[in-house]
Amino acid sequence: MSPAPVTTVLLDVNETLTDLRPLDDWMRESGLPSGSASAWLAAVLRDGFAASLVGLPAAFGPLGASALQDLAREHLDAPAVESLLDQLPAVVAGLPAHDDVEPGIRSMIAAGLGVSTLTNGSPAIASALLERLGLAASGVGVLSVDGTRTWKPHAEAYLGACDRLGVLPEQTALVACHPWDILGAQRAGLQGVWLPRGRSWPAGYPEPHRTIETLGAFVTNGD
Repeated sequence: MSPAPVTTVLLDVNETLTDLRPLDDWMRESGLPSGSASAWLAAVLRDGFAASLVGLPAAFGPLGASALQDLAREHLDAPAVESLLDQLPAVVAGLPAHDDVEPGIRSMIAAGLGVSTLTNGSPAIASALLERLGLAASGVGVLSVDGTRTWKPHAEAYLGACDRLGVLPEQTALVACHPWDILGAQRAGLQGVWLPRGRSWPAGYPEPHRTIETLGAFVTNGD
């Protein structure tokens, strides 16, 4: 049976829309090893997932500070660590989008699709990104599970987003570069669209419903 036609697209933000390389550059220039940005995000997600699993509300910002503190104190003295913690929110808030993001979102809007971000991070980060891309007044929604008890990939994160938007899960696609995010969306009844950003699909995971190489390919390859 063919999947239902997609009317709404949910976009993951961290790494799917934003480029973490400037964050890694900043950490490396501050004295941390190369690859620290990925290690930092993985630690934040680990702690957020654990909180979600036991039903504990968790906010991305405080978890991000704790994760950076753990990474940095292995390499820097206490004043340097505190300086990094002070700078972290502004650095994360200023991360650029991948080159395909702005034209990709515009192509979705032009195709008549409803578009919204859905992030485990702060909605302010997504809003600032849309503002920098000139999309703040384009009708793109900004949804976040930050501070709730159900981070993605919990089914309620996706179903709650659909409920808030007034759309059917089966007619909603989740675009993300993280396989765990695609897995969660598909288990919740949404259509999963994987944008690899250089990643491999994990062995043992059911295949994504679709794979695209750029955000714009969501429309050009058909929804």
